[in-house]
Amino acid sequence: MWDKLENARDWFIEQSTPVKLGIVIFAGVVIILLIFLILSLVFTNDAPLTGNALTEYEASCNVISFQELNSNLNNYNGQHFKFTGQIVQINENNGVTDIVLAVTQVNGGWSPTDLIYVTYNAKTTFNIGDVVIVYGDVSGSYNYISVSLGELKIPQLTARYIELEPTTGAIVPIPFTGVSTNTSNNTTNSSGNVSPNAPTNGSNQHSTKPI
Repeated sequence: MWDKLENARDWFIEQSTPVKLGIVIFAGVVIILLIFLILSLVFTNDAPLTGNALTEYEASCNVISFQELNSNLNNYNGQHFKFTGQIVQINENNGVTDIVLAVTQVNGGWSPTDLIYVTYNAKTTFNIGDVVIVYGDVSGSYNYISVSLGELKIPQLTARYIELEPTTGAIVPIPFTGVSTNTSNNTTNSSGNVSPNAPTNGSNQHSTKPI
């Protein structure tokens, strides 16, 4: 090993100055690219989008049924989707919004069992009962406990943009306990483990009492 390193050093010393300079520049570029690659893998950029980036992202989002996503969650991890649904739980903490969203319309209302957990790295003005459109990446699953339904594992979405849908409808009855455990399959999710019923200290808080 040391012999090879010494041979490489001797070879480098024997080269002309332009060749040495080219080798140094090439090695520097490779190191910088590796650093950017490592940072992109460790620190995922899931901040809300605006402008042209948002327009392009919205165009990349497909529409999928809850049943298809829930049945094949691993196959869709990391893909972009658009969901329309009614907020049944919302919590804001340290600038991060966590939402439980009912996404399947039934008989003029929303199914109490077809739920997704949405994390959004920004504050919002939404409230329980609002119907919103969410554009985001599938980021594993989320475990929480419902008083009426027991322990459920639901798809988790990291939202890049959320907008209000002017549709109205009755709030679906989804009572929650205060116990919730995040078991997302996405280990780089930056939203943290926030219970839908956890108390918050930040401004612009929304009620998360069982309904």
